[in-house]
Amino acid sequence: MMTAINNLGAGWSDFALLAFAAILFGALGALVAYLASVFWFRRWTQRSAQEDKLADTAHTSLLGFAAFVLALAITNVFSNFARTEEAVRLEALEIRRLDRELEPLGAAATDARKALVAYVADVAKDEWPRLALRPNSLSPRAEQDLDDVWRGVRATQAAIGPDQSHLRDTLSLTLTQIEKARAGRLAAATNSIPDVFWPVIVAFVVAASFMSGRNAHKTFGMQMNVLHMSAVGIVIALIMILDNPFRGETSVPAEMIATALKPLG
Repeated sequence: MMTAINNLGAGWSDFALLAFAAILFGALGALVAYLASVFWFRRWTQRSAQEDKLADTAHTSLLGFAAFVLALAITNVFSNFARTEEAVRLEALEIRRLDRELEPLGAAATDARKALVAYVADVAKDEWPRLALRPNSLSPRAEQDLDDVWRGVRATQAAIGPDQSHLRDTLSLTLTQIEKARAGRLAAATNSIPDVFWPVIVAFVVAASFMSGRNAHKTFGMQMNVLHMSAVGIVIALIMILDNPFRGETSVPAEMIATALKPLG
């Protein structure tokens, strides 16, 4: 179910998702508070100061737990987003470095360089959209291109003279770094918030709104509850936006890879 929700939100702008979440959670908070007021708290119109204090403690604890869970989640997605940017930046750097090492070798490196160009194109056009989905995957076309790069590099290494033997190791090492960075991209795309997080946070929101039903008959109390729940909705939407670094407006751009090479010829 959460996979479907994540993929549905992929087609929305960040502003639309933030606004929808604010309205949805604000409305949910108001509805739960109203129902709690009508069907539960009106039974006890006369409450002692001790009972009110106990209810306030429970309400504050629920809000505190919700804030703690949200803080953990948003810290995780920000950290994962930063790691993804670094992995993509490293991959682009190593692609550029490999091409620079191959360029002086002339015709002996033509096949390897052509395969590298194809890899870059397929990563940007085919692999990036695949990483944006749930479940996500790497591109078979890019995988084939990478195999072709390895074959081209090995053919190039065989043509390298003894006076440039160090270049053989450099080419292999650089290509290995590209593979590692690519694996890092997949790891970042799959490192999403666990599905169990969402029902837990919704349960906290509903429970906190339920406790707000004590003051739902007061305009100010209802306004504060709606405002608070709308803010929670905005934070949840922000987590959803950042949860997949390859999806939506706020994402790691494929152009970082697509522009790593200059045109051949």
